[in-house]
Amino acid sequence: GKPKLKRTNVDQLLNKIVYYILGLLIALCTVCGVGSFIWETIRGQLFSLQYAPWLKPLDTAIVIALMRIPSYIIVLNTLVPISLYVSVEMIRLGQSMIINWDLFMYHNETDTPARARSTALNEELGQIKYVFSDKTGTLTQNVMVFLKASINSIQYGGTSGSDEDIAKDPQKTVDFSWNQYADPKFTYDDESLLTAVNNRDPDVDQFFKVLSLCHTVMSSEENGKLTYQAQSPDEEALLTAARNFGYVFLTRTQKTVTMSLLGVTEEYEMLALLDFDNVRKRMSIILRCPDGKIRLFCKGADTTVIPLLNSSHPSKLDATLDHMNLYAREGLRTLIIASKEIADYDYIMWEKTFEEAQLCLEDRDVQI
Repeated sequence: GKPKLKRTNVDQLLNKIVYYILGLLIALCTVCGVGSFIWETIRGQLFSLQYAPWLKPLDTAIVIALMRIPSYIIVLNTLVPISLYVSVEMIRLGQSMIINWDLFMYHNETDTPARARSTALNEELGQIKYVFSDKTGTLTQNVMVFLKASINSIQYGGTSGSDEDIAKDPQKTVDFSWNQYADPKFTYDDESLLTAVNNRDPDVDQFFKVLSLCHTVMSSEENGKLTYQAQSPDEEALLTAARNFGYVFLTRTQKTVTMSLLGVTEEYEMLALLDFDNVRKRMSIILRCPDGKIRLFCKGADTTVIPLLNSSHPSKLDATLDHMNLYAREGLRTLIIASKEIADYDYIMWEKTFEEAQLCLEDRDVQI
């Protein structure tokens, strides 16, 4: 169908008032026209008989009445408040300027004031009755921060507040000054996670390797500083966390991914990359690690990753699920991290099947 023209309540009210006034104007002009016809019929015929005897009195009264109706419209047109629209528009302009000058709507971090791009913005905001939001961050500006983690059924991170809350107590924040690649904006409140990193805990090591390697982020260097260009704030937040804990993603090519592991540069051969989509709800990357072994790194939604996990440690899986549900109840976004070592023979067989799926002309996405 045709697109519906959206109008504010004030516009609709003004239009309704003008319609009523136009109806009143037409009614008054009609009454005046009928009155003119009656007067010409009763009195005007005397003038016609004396000065224009060739005219029929009734026809003369009708013509005169019809001719006087436009005159009445011209005389009474001041009833239509044309200036009302101008006055309302000037009020709207003033309100939009007040929005632009509002200091409470000024964003200090980006030096951006509020900008009312429509003079009717104040009326449109006044019409809002309900605000619907999902957990993707509509109301949080999609500002993602790494806060908590459950690794091998051990919880890390105790503060679920904002960076400002953590910054109020500097003693709680982890010192990342030893890391030349650390992002100064990133703060974390649990020293035990850094201790596990320094002790080279294998589970923590694998956790941060997945964060640092399983993504589609591109890196660049500006003024000697490493910067990331991410498609989503989720990837940027996870990569920034890994970066501060010493697992720094440096660069990528079509065949390799390079990272700095606690100051030691490592290069991984990228064998396959399965990007995130709404069907799989997970992202996977297959790499040949510096030790020559092939590993699969995966991250995604719990509904798709958990059914694929090895159930040989049910107690640890149950503890991890409890932690994940706890984080979800706190309003945090959750993500499952997983990895698997793949035998060369298994990878060769899978690669053959994967290449056939890529060359498939029908139902290619389903086959992949």
